[in-house]
Amino acid sequence: MPEMMTPGQATIDTLHSVLRSGAIQPSFQPVVRLKDGEIVAFEALARFREHHFASPDQAFAAANAAGLGVELELLAMQRALASLDGIPGDAYLSTNLSVEAILDPQVQETLLANAHRRLAVELTEHTQVHDYPRLVAVTERFRAAGILIAVDDAGAGFASLSHILQLRPDIIKLDITLTSGIDTDPVRMALARCLAGFATDIGAVLVAEGIETAAEHEKLLMLGVQFGQGYLLGRPAPLPRTAHSLTMR
Repeated sequence: MPEMMTPGQATIDTLHSVLRSGAIQPSFQPVVRLKDGEIVAFEALARFREHHFASPDQAFAAANAAGLGVELELLAMQRALASLDGIPGDAYLSTNLSVEAILDPQVQETLLANAHRRLAVELTEHTQVHDYPRLVAVTERFRAAGILIAVDDAGAGFASLSHILQLRPDIIKLDITLTSGIDTDPVRMALARCLAGFATDIGAVLVAEGIETAAEHEKLLMLGVQFGQGYLLGRPAPLPRTAHSLTMR
């Protein structure tokens, strides 16, 4: 595994400035029911000012390298939770967290204080977890309080499958690499069909990420995938003023 480079002082100063000022603007991408386009959830995504960081990935990578990763994740989560009153209808809000952040006491306290507000925690960790019993104890505490547990990027690697087996998630998110071009690829079709059946068997729901074409949308429906998100269904944006159903084009 390559050694993580320590960011320069200017980057560290920028991180501290963001943390002090709360300079994260959340954006929200809808998750919809594929058969009728009804919005069932919004995934909160952190956005940064361009003069701070070119992309969210760059910001979080720099924060992790500087030992400020959990602090930045906590701030992003707090900024998203501040928008809870704007979540329309019965939709839930999904927030992305690494394993390290989930195990942080302040993160746990913040989530549990809002557990009555229809929340989901989306595990974004792509590396091996060395203490699953500790992680499971926390996710079970969340679940008991009413918070849904989601595993991201299913099918993209061994780590996501390990998370599914250990955490028994309520939501499984099908990775974009499996969604893209699924309408023409028999292998992708077979894997998506298997994961849809697996999700049903364990009482979870499968959400396909990265749906960009009508053909992908239709094929996923045929394969038994009930929910999805992607540019075809709705780009990340401020929250809508009222609940509505998306019209598929």
